Amino acid sequence: MVDSEAPVKNSGRKLFYGLFVFPLVIAVGMAVLLCTVVLMTREVETPESLITSIKTGAPSKRWQKAFELSNELNRDPAMIRSESIRKEVRHILTDRSEYDARTRAYMAMAMARFEGEEPAAFLWEALRDETEEEVQLYLLWALGQKQYAPARELIATFLTSPQEELRKMAAYVLGSLGDPASVPALEALLSDEARDVRWNAALSLARLGSEAGLGEILKMLDRSLLDREGVPENRAEEIMINAVKGLSLLRQADSAVILEELSQSDKSLKVRQAALEVMAQTQKANPS
Repeated sequence: MVDSEAPVKNSGRKLFYGLFVFPLVIAVGMAVLLCTVVLMTREVETPESLITSIKTGAPSKRWQKAFELSNELNRDPAMIRSESIRKEVRHILTDRSEYDARTRAYMAMAMARFEGEEPAAFLWEALRDETEEEVQLYLLWALGQKQYAPARELIATFLTSPQEELRKMAAYVLGSLGDPASVPALEALLSDEARDVRWNAALSLARLGSEAGLGEILKMLDRSLLDREGVPENRAEEIMINAVKGLSLLRQADSAVILEELSQSDKSLKVRQAALEVMAQTQKANPS
């Protein structure tokens, strides 16, 4: 007897392969081919080629290449020993007539990758002469990365800048330099109109061993306050984690209670983990 369902099954199988299997195989094959072509034609950028692109490329594209150069120097330590590349970075950073502020700002970031005191001294000199706010901001950051102590007084002048971002960055950098002479100027920022400036000042004071900013650090740990002010969750996590670290530096008597509560009840796993790590470090440093 002939199976009358066989043609139906065969027809269904053909339909399945025609609608699903064969198109999938073709799509995968095209994807593999495309990836192969991209890999074969992709131009490998080097610090030298990126500098050439910055110098000869369209003005609107230069800052992108400058950003790539900073990342490339960070990935390839051998390049930061190249004197020719360093000279090019110096030239682009200080040539205001040819290069826009954003491109020069990323050159400040690139200069921070180079080792030794000479790049740090150059950044200091560049900051003294710079007038563009965006470039000043990155120069301050770069000097903080280099932890160049001789620049402390120059950096401190930005604490009174009318620009909030510059005050905030200067406050952060002074804490990283570790000079207690910065404490009075940072204490003055605890009454700054900008919340982030006050909080950066408080954290830097904690790093310098001053308890003057404790009140602001406790505000940074107040989850309800952050929620009322509409701080996004990812930003709130960052603020609270930094505050946990700042609180641990002050070694207040009630710090352990605050950290214990955070480690158990805060809604952020990252904040709870940060509190637990600080508690473990404190216990290790001060075993009972």
